[in-house]
Amino acid sequence: MLNAWTGQPYAQRLDPELARLLERQKADGPKADRYAVPFPESRRLLEEERKRTHLNRVPMHRIEDEEVTVNGRLVHMRWYHASQGDARRTPIVYLHGGGWCVGSNVTHDTVLRHLARATQAPVCGVEYSLAPEYPFPAASEDVSAAIDHVLRQRMGSAARAPGQVILAGDSAGANLALVEAMRRRDQGQVSNIVALLLYYGCYAPCRDDGSFAAYGDGRFGLSRQAQERYLGAYLQAAPPHDWQVFPLGGNLRSLPPAYILSAELDPLYDDSIELHQALLESGVPSHLSVAKAMPHGFLNQANDLPAAAGEIDRSAAFVNELVAQGGG
Repeated sequence: MLNAWTGQPYAQRLDPELARLLERQKADGPKADRYAVPFPESRRLLEEERKRTHLNRVPMHRIEDEEVTVNGRLVHMRWYHASQGDARRTPIVYLHGGGWCVGSNVTHDTVLRHLARATQAPVCGVEYSLAPEYPFPAASEDVSAAIDHVLRQRMGSAARAPGQVILAGDSAGANLALVEAMRRRDQGQVSNIVALLLYYGCYAPCRDDGSFAAYGDGRFGLSRQAQERYLGAYLQAAPPHDWQVFPLGGNLRSLPPAYILSAELDPLYDDSIELHQALLESGVPSHLSVAKAMPHGFLNQANDLPAAAGEIDRSAAFVNELVAQGGG
């Protein structure tokens, strides 16, 4: 089976350095399969798994927590500040991955810290409501309210670029980030978003060919079975082809410039490739980076894997250049 993007067979070899790192972590971790247990247990296991990668984490100048209330739900937000003077930089709102069902600022602490260090901007991790307890569209509602909260803060400050944010996310978080940008465009508010950082996101339904066929067995982590379980818990009664669920089926014109990262050994690899091509065809500036020999979620290893830290650095350089051009 050939990769439609490269014309070559889909890669099948994991990065050797990452493979050794994962083996060490596996030996020290629990034996339960977090993809197979009930979601509350899966959330606990994922936090335990990720905490084992925090030993060499990037130091921050300070970390602050706050909350907003959305339809009676408390949405936790955590600010990462790498330097004292970052208040004059355009803030980044980050939406964690986890299939809309698991994940938190704890599980994505590594990515949040590295992004704050690389951009020297304040980074806000948003813990949106998780399915199945809070199915679609609760997460999108939380994301929208959190961004509005950040924008109100900036409008009342002396920031050089008041009322603007960079919107970022990975996996399900990248999905939510793109959907929110499309929603704000339709409401005439897209100018509030300077850029999109979209790391190995889900933008279309599962399919039977391409990267799902190549990697859907789960040998590199995420499987088709796990992805379908996430989607089932998230969607419940939602329209299965709504662009607010699968944004590749919607109008992609007039969106902010996007940096798209795809992991080569990921069932969702093709989603990122197709999104990049669709954005370019829609007249939206898009930069694609493909992380060779890397699986879904690899950025969470950035404390101990230079290749992962380097990918975050490259995405940070993209937004830093955009912000410099705009004076923010």
